[in-house]
Amino acid sequence: MLPSKLILLVAGLAGVLATTAVRAEEIRDVEERHAMYLDQSGKLHEMTLNQKGHAMVMRYGRPLQKGAMIYRSGGKFYLLEDRKMANGEMLYASMSSWTNDRLLLGHN
Repeated sequence: MLPSKLILLVAGLAGVLATTAVRAEEIRDVEERHAMYLDQSGKLHEMTLNQKGHAMVMRYGRPLQKGAMIYRSGGKFYLLEDRKMANGEMLYASMSSWTNDRLLLGHN
């Protein structure tokens, strides 16, 4: 293999690995008037709402607790909010044991 082709191959593989690692650790802020819409096929659409969109959300939406989780399984979406469990601990206290992603390393 030519050295130039080898360099391109290595660079491409490094890009793929870096993209995968970044995705596993992705944490983003949700900006004001920014919407995330889950369509019926499970695709996530992100958009900034104008005044009319903002008014509709304020009229028909409801606030979520901080730390709300949206999860998909079996073609359905589930909303999970932190709450006190029967053992007295908060539900999210064990969240780091729910995943192997590096996203929650260092969190309980």
